[in-house]
Amino acid sequence: MSTSNAVELNGLGKDYRESGQRHQILAELSLSVTAGEFIVLLGRSGSGKSTLLNLISGIDLPDEGTVCVHDTLLNDLSEQQRTLFRRRHIGFVFQAYNLIPTLTVAENLLLPLELIKAINPVDREKVLSLLQRLGLAERADTYPDRLSGGEQQRVAIARALIHDPDIILADEPTGNLDLETGDRVMSLLNELVRQTGKTLIMATHSQELTGQADRVFTIHDKRLNELSKHR
Repeated sequence: MSTSNAVELNGLGKDYRESGQRHQILAELSLSVTAGEFIVLLGRSGSGKSTLLNLISGIDLPDEGTVCVHDTLLNDLSEQQRTLFRRRHIGFVFQAYNLIPTLTVAENLLLPLELIKAINPVDREKVLSLLQRLGLAERADTYPDRLSGGEQQRVAIARALIHDPDIILADEPTGNLDLETGDRVMSLLNELVRQTGKTLIMATHSQELTGQADRVFTIHDKRLNELSKHR
């Protein structure tokens, strides 16, 4: 594992306004994530887990503090620059899969590559190779609505990894799956991320998903608290 930090958060604060009222979501939050680590963020719905992932990815900017990802200070980037940075360096796995229904499985995987470069035959071979590894080679030309939930989430994991990002952000990745399927998907995600040396930050409300993590944090009362001896 590398000793460099993949993510450095310092003094983060994030608010939102509703009906003219200011509500604080995160406050004075700091975190260092080493490249190659698997971090779990535990918290109930509405605790700020997804907000934190959005800050790490540059989808949102903090109202206070700084976000540094692989030595790039996201605060200093324009919205367009953050979008380009995200496309190259970050992969997402969502609870709702977020596959494009009008694209086949293979086309869904090619899309992240098309956003950053011209597609070539090697890319298509890479897609087929990854689908083979996930047991989905025969599904390459299938549309998402013909897949089971577990198959769709495996495709979503493949899509998150296909462009070789530095960081994988997973937001409740097993939330729509039954326990057995969720366990299989989680083991697969952990295996693929470990083998490729990626950094994985996962938000979940499920204690059951913490066993394979290097570190586990709870988000409570707007702040992060690390759990000790969680294994």
